[in-house]
Amino acid sequence: MKASRSAIAAAIAWLIVVSPLFAQDGEGSVFAPYPSRIRIGVRGSDIVLTWEDSPDIVAGYAVFRTSVFPDAANFNTALLLGYSDTGSQEFVYTPGDEKPYYYFVLGRVAEGAAAAEATEYRLFIPLRNVPIEPVAVAVRTAAPEELAASAPQEAEAKPRLSGILSRADGDAVVVSVDAQGDVGRLIVYRGTSPILSSARLLDAALAAIVEPYSGPYRDYPVPGVDYYYAVVPERDLASGKISLEPGVNATVVPASIAAGAFRVGLPSSGASSRSMPLPYLVLTRGFEDAKPVGIEDPTPRTRTLSAETEKAIAKLASSVGSTTKADRPLISIFPEDLQSGGGGEEYALRSIVSGYLSKGSYAEASRQFTLYLSLPRSAKNAGRARFYRGQAQAMTGAYREAFFDFLQIQDAYYLESSAWIDYILEELRRG
Repeated sequence: MKASRSAIAAAIAWLIVVSPLFAQDGEGSVFAPYPSRIRIGVRGSDIVLTWEDSPDIVAGYAVFRTSVFPDAANFNTALLLGYSDTGSQEFVYTPGDEKPYYYFVLGRVAEGAAAAEATEYRLFIPLRNVPIEPVAVAVRTAAPEELAASAPQEAEAKPRLSGILSRADGDAVVVSVDAQGDVGRLIVYRGTSPILSSARLLDAALAAIVEPYSGPYRDYPVPGVDYYYAVVPERDLASGKISLEPGVNATVVPASIAAGAFRVGLPSSGASSRSMPLPYLVLTRGFEDAKPVGIEDPTPRTRTLSAETEKAIAKLASSVGSTTKADRPLISIFPEDLQSGGGGEEYALRSIVSGYLSKGSYAEASRQFTLYLSLPRSAKNAGRARFYRGQAQAMTGAYREAFFDFLQIQDAYYLESSAWIDYILEELRRG
């Protein structure tokens, strides 16, 4: 560990010395000829490297490995593994032994570049194009007799998962799974700790059920939290034969999205800030795009009329008004609303009708119907609630409020509403 820290410190010191050579290119733009955000994972017996391209690299990348932390002093001992084109952002390598190695990626110098002394930009920056820890894989070499015994059965091998890799991509975590044969639908689990046994599945959250051959799965977890993933075939889960193997169908390297960089912009937090499997909200729109959840009461507010308007109304009422007083209609309650069955919003509506309106508690019934209508309801239940509230308001003398309730539901309950509207208009004229 001390040797690794010394090597990292030396690499940073060397970078400070050589950085002026690459500091500026053009008018104030930073020249950064190296990839960034390097990630190294184990998939079966393969080493998988991923990174983000640099806009200053057009000739592709070279991938190396070394047994010590790489820097300019020991670069000559590094082994060239291969090249990767710009845009691929991935390199897969199968080592032949179980020794730990440092894998790193260098940007290649374009042909004809001015003052080019090497074929690569030899910049070694920890966590950008150089990891801080070596990586090893378990390599198992089969005996000759095992190979001979398995050869005739190769065509009849059972479908199985052979590798898994998770990496951050923008505001999502991409989970890639390799499979041999038709493994059927896959169930993806997500957890804040490695999922290496069937008992740990109980602490994980079910992220998705993926159809066969649907490609990599994109997950959108909470930013700022490290997540591990496991993939189990649906047929294995149904039969109770669950097998979790690190690097095969369970990740051993966590993946996370940078806090505050995408979508919701949550602050940085650890896994202890929330226990799995609590739900989370994915906000895709800002508050300026939101619409109100509740239903506004369209009843007009009372306004004071001018003296001239009051005189004109009085004159019209005296000239065309009726001398007979309209009889107050009887309270109408639909028979099904006096029953105790149903559920959800229908149960709440029937409770108000049977508990208050049918017992003559009109003021309280009006208040309860107002609370009921403050939440979004179906068109049918909202219309019936307004019809009942209009009757309750008319019985308490709130004729103006009752009038607008009956006016809104007149199309649905024409006969019942018309009788109440005639009665209310007569009362308003006389009042």
